[in-house]
Amino acid sequence: MDILLQYVVKSFDRSTKVIDFHYPNELLQEYNWELADQPQTLEEILLNCRTTLKYAIKTGHPRYFNQLSTGLDMVGLAADWLTSTANTNMFTYEIAPVFVLLEYVTLRKMREMIGWPGGCGDGIFSPGGAISNMYAMLIARFKMFPEVKEKGMAAIPRLVAFTSEHSHFSVKKGAAALGIGTDSVILIRCDERGKIIPSDLERRIIEAKQKGFVPFLVSATAGTTVYGAFDPLLAIADICKKYKIWMHVDAAWGGGLLMSRKHKWKLNGVERANSVTWNPHKMMGVPLQCSALLVREEILLCPTLVTADSLSLLASCCMSVSCFKWKRCPAIPVGIHYPIA
Repeated sequence: MDILLQYVVKSFDRSTKVIDFHYPNELLQEYNWELADQPQTLEEILLNCRTTLKYAIKTGHPRYFNQLSTGLDMVGLAADWLTSTANTNMFTYEIAPVFVLLEYVTLRKMREMIGWPGGCGDGIFSPGGAISNMYAMLIARFKMFPEVKEKGMAAIPRLVAFTSEHSHFSVKKGAAALGIGTDSVILIRCDERGKIIPSDLERRIIEAKQKGFVPFLVSATAGTTVYGAFDPLLAIADICKKYKIWMHVDAAWGGGLLMSRKHKWKLNGVERANSVTWNPHKMMGVPLQCSALLVREEILLCPTLVTADSLSLLASCCMSVSCFKWKRCPAIPVGIHYPIA
């Protein structure tokens, strides 16, 4: 505990370096990182802990400006320590009663903030935004063609999805993982500010339908990786409604603005989405990893993600406490890695 607290104090000290950088070969030569055949003493283990933190990047440092991290939140850190001490999974209420209830109320509150009446719908915590986006694609496909779960892609028509040319790589990654194929993800042109051009989206949807393809998903982005652009969600929602296409909003980065009175308007129209990805570990400063997929329709998550002979999720054999960290089977309440006051 002393080693950890010393590291935290040092991380907040502006006079210290963000990193004591060494090249990989230097660290490999200077220290023995191999697993020993014999057990190490407690003193040796503590020395390894100090060495590890000595060369770690101080993501909580005031001058750290790199991916994902936005400082070290002490309440979130305490929550991390608490969940590690409890050392439990999120299978059922029986094994994690308080964590399960916290997940349930937290996900419901997030849905309320999106604008879904009474926090209706469902949610699940995942290992990261890429998985949340893939879950959304999986659910959208199941909603249109539920038989795909048993019969596979050979039983359904050629599907196509649409997303911004500046969208996150996880959209194509999800299409590859689900057997839809990266060629079936159609990239839509953006304006000079990095936002999707709605007229180009509609044009490409019409072209795809004329070729016999079935549009099943539009993934809009609320906060793109490079530009930080917010797609015009209201216009995209109108197009999705017109052509009966699932609308997903990847708000992994920008979702935190739903908590801002000043900037919330940037997500106007998000309440019309069928699903939303939201990563509190980004703009909200919650300890890594913390990602949620929120779904407006309540009865879709379980039939999509749960096998008939088990209540276990298809994508994981265990569910960590992300509630402090997040996850869940929709029929059973769930939780968060986010400090709850």
